[in-house]
Amino acid sequence: MSLISRLGAVARAVPNVWRATRSTDTTADALLWGDQLWSVPSSAGVEINQQTALGAVCVMACVMMLTEDVAKLPVSLYRLRSDSSREQVTDHPLAALLEEPNEWQDWLEFAEMVQVGLVLRGNGYAVIIRDWRGKPVKLVPINPDRVALWEAPTGELFYRVTPFGLHEMAELRDMPFLIPAADMFHLRGLSVNGLMGASRIAVARDAIGLTLAQERQAAQWIGAGSKPSGVLSTDQKLDGPTIERLKGRWKELNAGVQNAGKAAIFEAGLKWTPLSLSAQELEFIAARQFQVQEIARMFRIPPHMIGELSRSTNNNIVQQAQEYVNYTVSGYTRRWKAKLSKTFGLAKDGIHVGFDLTELVRADITARYNAYRVGIMSGFLKPNEARIDDGRDPDPDGDKLLQPSNMAVAGSQSTGTGPDDAGRPEDGTVK
Repeated sequence: MSLISRLGAVARAVPNVWRATRSTDTTADALLWGDQLWSVPSSAGVEINQQTALGAVCVMACVMMLTEDVAKLPVSLYRLRSDSSREQVTDHPLAALLEEPNEWQDWLEFAEMVQVGLVLRGNGYAVIIRDWRGKPVKLVPINPDRVALWEAPTGELFYRVTPFGLHEMAELRDMPFLIPAADMFHLRGLSVNGLMGASRIAVARDAIGLTLAQERQAAQWIGAGSKPSGVLSTDQKLDGPTIERLKGRWKELNAGVQNAGKAAIFEAGLKWTPLSLSAQELEFIAARQFQVQEIARMFRIPPHMIGELSRSTNNNIVQQAQEYVNYTVSGYTRRWKAKLSKTFGLAKDGIHVGFDLTELVRADITARYNAYRVGIMSGFLKPNEARIDDGRDPDPDGDKLLQPSNMAVAGSQSTGTGPDDAGRPEDGTVK
């Protein structure tokens, strides 16, 4: 019997052990979330957990932005030289994990999963797998809903992880029942006790619940049959065949994009009366728009970045995008840097963690080239540094700093603040 046949026989004999799920299967949600999700009720009657919270489009937009923007930033380890320049570190075990934290994820996928836990639940976790020498060789991310913090009488901290799925069970099979804090990468958010981060979706459950309730109400209104845009009316009495003929003729002449702008011809005294939205319906639309702003405020996201442009202009969008990097993204990268340094003991080796934010602050090509020009002409940016930042190959003659010809050394005769021989050598020669 071939290997494939033997594997098939084993799978048929033990169906609960071998399981394949396509993205279109109805069991995909169960495989993704499981039945262990933490949940809390909201005043709107909607249960709030990770799955339901992401069901609100504005919540998903904010979460995707915060996770992708942090995860896509290049991360590196470096040491500072005596002249304050940076020397990249590649011989530390963490350097390899920043490229490939485990066999099934790259850094972006790993960081994105940990960041999702931090954004939604205030805690991001990854179990540190070590070899027999204690060297970290793998990081296994864990959904925060499956992690519990245990406090020992001596004050030591342990983490109880409940694996979900065969893959997680296999990866954590050699880990103890209670995992020591030294073997857990724990990224905390806002905390009131210093041990656990506060769950954002729990604290703001009513705001998310109201958003979901409004979305469901709007969907049910559409499903039950939305209001027509207008009515055709007449004082005359119409029989059945005439009504059907007029309906068909009206649809033929006016329905669809291809008939936009055509003249409507009425007969039998028909009059068209458009129906406007009621004040209650207009208030409902405004309330839904306000909830989008509320969710954006909760995640500290500029509303225009999730498609809410009612208060945005061409003059303030650029400034808001810069504030998003300065005030929101930088807070997350600071947490990552501090926790990576503390967990892996980088400070004692003089190693620092760096996040490259240039991908988020990259301006349009005109503003960028003007900035290059100012930097090169001011003498603090080399032409090759500008070329490399722009994605071009360095030039053989581009490694020299240029100095404007109309500038002089402070105190020389050219500045008018010193004698004519200021700055000249004692022998009177000019270099």
